[in-house]
Amino acid sequence: MMVVMRLLFLFVLAAVAACSKEAPPAATEIVVSMRPLALIAREIVGPDIPVRTLMTGDDPHRYAPSASQRATLENARLVVWMGPELEGVLARQLASLPRQRQLALLDAGGYETAGASAGDPHLWLRPLNAAVIGAHIADRLGELDPAGVEGYRQRARDFSRRMANAQKVLNRALWAYREVPIVVTHDAYGHFFGPAGVRTRALSDSSHTKRGARTLLELQGLGDGCLFGKAPANDRDRQTAASLGLRYGALDLLGSDLPREADYGALVRQLLTDARGCLAETSAQR
Repeated sequence: MMVVMRLLFLFVLAAVAACSKEAPPAATEIVVSMRPLALIAREIVGPDIPVRTLMTGDDPHRYAPSASQRATLENARLVVWMGPELEGVLARQLASLPRQRQLALLDAGGYETAGASAGDPHLWLRPLNAAVIGAHIADRLGELDPAGVEGYRQRARDFSRRMANAQKVLNRALWAYREVPIVVTHDAYGHFFGPAGVRTRALSDSSHTKRGARTLLELQGLGDGCLFGKAPANDRDRQTAASLGLRYGALDLLGSDLPREADYGALVRQLLTDARGCLAETSAQR
């Protein structure tokens, strides 16, 4: 009888260990791949659940987690990332993580893409898409933590209302620059400018494939406009702007330079401020 009881006890311990490997305790932090997603996630999870960001200024296309960060991924309650279309190297690290403990946002769907290049994965640059991302995070957290589902959903609804207003403000502000020639170093910027009906011409596509000398030749003589590249400002983009006869500005798409306590709205406002810094100087606005 004692032998049977001991075997039963060991079986229960093994079952508990297996379950803990599949689903860490609810107090375990939420891990997100990049800062814009952290800004959105914090709006949804509330003040009592920590959110950790893996990348700090790294290129999402090439980012690979360190050994300690891989352990963080293994112990996360939920890992939120865009998906292999943007974070191809990270995808290999997440292949062994149970699907219920990760949220690949590009697979979740429901996003608006009008005005942007088809298939470009930088969806967070459009406030309305940020609201969709928030809803997806709320739904997945609700599955993992049914007791907290109403709180997640209510915060997601509140965030969605704020993002609808933020999109209206952004569109009105950018509409004034619809006649200004705008060249961007990457298709990603279409998600920011496009909803306002502002056309951008890109030097490279979503896979960072440059469009070459022919594109540069076609962009000559656009007039007094702006070239926007990623932050931090760099001489290569500045020289490209000069060769096209354009003013130059850098936009921080990842929010790397925002204060620690910043929210998603701060990212949108900073992008608008930096864009206006160049656009307002053009002759079309004088």
